[in-house]
Amino acid sequence: MGKVSTRKRGKTWQYYFQLASVNGTRKWKTGSGYRTKAEAQAAGTKALAEYNSTGIAFKVSEQSVADYFDYWMEHYVEQELAETTVNTYKKRIRLYIKPYIGSYKLKNVQGETLRNFLAELHRTGMSRNTLTCIKGMLTSAFGYATVQAKFISVDPSYKLTLPNKRKDSEVGTRKENHIFVEEDMWNAIIERFPEGHPSHLALMLGYYCGLRLGEVYGLTWDCVDFENKTITINKQMQEPSGCGKWLLYVPKYDSSRTVTVGNNVLALLKRTLEFQLTDKETCGEYYHENYMNYDEETHSLLSLNDLRPVHFVNAKQGGLLAHPRNMQHTSRSIHGKAKNCTLISEEWDFHSLRHTHATILYEAGVPMPLIQKRLGHINIQTTKRYTDHVTKKMLSMLDEVINGDNIDNNLE
Repeated sequence: MGKVSTRKRGKTWQYYFQLASVNGTRKWKTGSGYRTKAEAQAAGTKALAEYNSTGIAFKVSEQSVADYFDYWMEHYVEQELAETTVNTYKKRIRLYIKPYIGSYKLKNVQGETLRNFLAELHRTGMSRNTLTCIKGMLTSAFGYATVQAKFISVDPSYKLTLPNKRKDSEVGTRKENHIFVEEDMWNAIIERFPEGHPSHLALMLGYYCGLRLGEVYGLTWDCVDFENKTITINKQMQEPSGCGKWLLYVPKYDSSRTVTVGNNVLALLKRTLEFQLTDKETCGEYYHENYMNYDEETHSLLSLNDLRPVHFVNAKQGGLLAHPRNMQHTSRSIHGKAKNCTLISEEWDFHSLRHTHATILYEAGVPMPLIQKRLGHINIQTTKRYTDHVTKKMLSMLDEVINGDNIDNNLE
C-alpha cells in the first residue's frame, strides 16, 4: 500500500494503488483513460497524495502573488473581517503589495523576499503602524495559502519580523505619537471655533469625552440620556474607500459603551438640540432628513418604504449631514492659525484630543481600568500609551519636588 502502479488497458493507460482494507477486504483506487504511461503515473501520484491527506489535494500554485491576494481577499478577508478592515486591506494591497511583489509567482516567494519588501517600505519612511499592518497581512495571507488553500507547502512568512526601528530608514519614520493639548492651546482652539461653529461640538466631545472622530459624527440623539447624564457610543461613521457614501458601523473593536458627560457638555448638548428643533421648524419641508436602511434587530437591509429616520447630534444647519471629513477643514484652519499663534502646535490632530482626555483623567487619579473602559480600548496597554504624555502639570510637580525645601524628604 502506498505505491502507484500503472498498466496498459487497450489503447490507454491506467493507474492504481491500494487503499486501506475494509472488513479485511483489500480496496483499490484506479484511474483510466490516459494517453501515456507518464500521464497515468503523474495522475496516480497526485491521487495518492490526495488520499494520504484525507481527501485534500496539495496544489503547487502557478498563480502570481497579485492574483493570489485577490483570491485571499475573496475567500477569507471579505468573509471573516469587518468592512472597514476589508477596505484598508484592499488599499494596501493596491498601493504596496501588488506594485512590489505582485508579479512574482506565489510558489517562488521566499522569506527573504518578504523581508526585503518590508525593508524597502521601511526605507520610504512608512509609519510603524502601517508596517505592522502589512506584516500582519503577509502572515495571514501566506499562512492561508499554506494551511487552508494548500497552494504552497512552506509558509515564507514564518517568523517574519519588522525591520529595526532605526536602521536603514532613509527619510525617517513618520511620527506616530499624538500631542497632549495643553489648556492654553485648547482655549486658543475653542476661541477660533466657538459655540455655533459646526465643529465646536465635535471638538468638545473629543476633549471632554474622549470619543473617536467616527464616533463623534455617528452619535445620535437617541443615545443621549439627559436625565442620567450619559451618552451611549454604539456606532461610528466611516466612508469605505471608493464607496462615495458615509456608512454607520459598530465602534472599533466592537467597543460600544456608555460614558458619563460633564455638566458643560450636557448643557451644550441641550442647546444644540433646541437649535436643531427650531431649525427644523423654520425650514419646514425643506429640512434635510437622514435615513438608515439597516435593521439592527434582524441584521438586514430595509426596503425604501421602511427606511428609518436617524437624527445625528452633529448636523449642519438645515439638517444636512455632518461627517468626519468636515474636521479635516477644521484641522487645516488650526494648523494655519498655529503659524501665527505660539500656543497652538502644528502637530495637532483630532485624535490628540482623545489622548489628552485620557491623560487628564490619569493626572486626576482615575484608575487605569476605568479610563480603558471609557475610551473603549480592547486592552489596557493601549490605554497606558495614551497616558504617556509629559504635561506642564507634571513638570510643575517635578519642579516643586526638586526645588522644594524638603527635597531630601521627598526623594527618600
